[in-house]
Amino acid sequence: MSSLLGKSLAAAMLVIAGLTATAPAASAGGLDIRIETVGHRDGYYGRGPDHGHGRHHGWDNRRGRGQCAPWLAVEKARDHGIRRARVADVTHRRVIVEGWRHHRYTRIAFANVARCPTLWG
Repeated sequence: MSSLLGKSLAAAMLVIAGLTATAPAASAGGLDIRIETVGHRDGYYGRGPDHGHGRHHGWDNRRGRGQCAPWLAVEKARDHGIRRARVADVTHRRVIVEGWRHHRYTRIAFANVARCPTLWG
């Protein structure tokens, strides 16, 4: 009877040792999960500040009001943790800034409206 108990105890200890040995190896890969609301962060819904209901006071594309300044987009990208940030592309809809974050090359997009709200990144 004691032989059966000894063998059972030894088997249980081997199982526990095997489970603890595989746990650090499984967590070494890392897991990155992010849930983001793309397209409407910071109150931006894809239209100008008047939300498509006519012209807003002070919104004048001809003189450049209400647009995202490239220097402001670079500053906001640095606030998001991007190092060596630089403007990669400017269109009438967005300003794309690229640089390095967490040892990876990454890009972030800002809407080309006042205060440069973040679109994705």
